[in-house]
Amino acid sequence: MTSIVGRNYARALFELAQEDASIDAVEEGLRAARDALFTDRQVRDFLANRLISRTTKKRLIRAGFEGKVDPRLLDLLSLMVDRGRTRLIGEMAEEYERLSRLARGVRKVTLLSAFPLGAEETARITRSLEKRLSARVDLETEVRPSLIGGVVAESDGQEIEFSIEGQLKTLVSSLGGR
Repeated sequence: MTSIVGRNYARALFELAQEDASIDAVEEGLRAARDALFTDRQVRDFLANRLISRTTKKRLIRAGFEGKVDPRLLDLLSLMVDRGRTRLIGEMAEEYERLSRLARGVRKVTLLSAFPLGAEETARITRSLEKRLSARVDLETEVRPSLIGGVVAESDGQEIEFSIEGQLKTLVSSLGGR
């Protein structure tokens, strides 16, 4: 789940990147920044440490990324240090990637099934979802043994039920919850 502040940082950066068609380059730089600054716990702790000056933190970020990432991303990372919000780098990267996918007409979908699906079944479900969502689908599958049968597709907070459990819930609600 992305916070409002993390989403706002991502949207601002995305809008700037859209202006000069540098969405992919900025995304690549943001991914590198996330991997270096957020994924490593020691670096995360360093950036969160209030005993270390903001100037030192920004100097470290500039030394590591200047000339390697878009200057606007570098400025945003410095702003995040100034505001004490470096913990949001992971959320910001996640939201930026989502916006980038949507701009390319791609939806990330997690497909939950009671059992592993074969390549043919996965391809058929992908085609069906692409028609239903009117977008290309980046499909990730996950086995969820608690499903009675069928599949559940999740994308951007939207859930599409194709499971027996979902059909039973629909039936019960149509009968007035009896």
